[in-house]
Amino acid sequence: MTGITKKENLSGKKWWSINRNKAEYANSTSIDKLDATFRENIKEFKKAITDAGANVSISTTQRSEKRAYILHWAYKIAKGLVTADKVPAKTGVDITWDHGTNTISKNAALEMITEAQVAYQPSLTSNHIKGKAIDWTITWTGTLNIKNKQGKDVEITSEPKHGGKGRTHNGNTDFHAIGKTYGVIKANFKKIDGPHWSIDGK
Repeated sequence: MTGITKKENLSGKKWWSINRNKAEYANSTSIDKLDATFRENIKEFKKAITDAGANVSISTTQRSEKRAYILHWAYKIAKGLVTADKVPAKTGVDITWDHGTNTISKNAALEMITEAQVAYQPSLTSNHIKGKAIDWTITWTGTLNIKNKQGKDVEITSEPKHGGKGRTHNGNTDFHAIGKTYGVIKANFKKIDGPHWSIDGK
């Protein structure tokens, strides 16, 4: 630790509050921001979903690379996986991680991941950053009659009546099979990520 800091851009709750909604740090909810191939897959699948009468709520499409950098390194500092003075700088990101002592730097990083509600270490190379993933919640009631990519009508009567929710349930596997025909693959991680779908399931 250097003991030298730039007071105007120190990491911590204040930095996150000031910067999190700036354009360069904001995640997108627009399908149009996705990679061209995955975008068309999503549009076709979404049309089939809404034509079937199901509800769609999009929380994230493409993630900001700069936001990922901030939260990735904040997490590692907060968890003691790296010291603040060892964090590589990133062009266009104005932040000082090193507050002069390990304790203060860790506490500042912890403030940031707490405010951002980060549960796991964010990736620097995820499908979200590449525009090849989407977080969305799909729900329906009763029987879902939906067309797969080949135009075949499929009747889904099984439970649950959603495609995946929060960190508690990965969703209806029959519905996931429909998504796969469109090239939209439901993630099946060890740690449940209900809303997460991507071009390859990662």
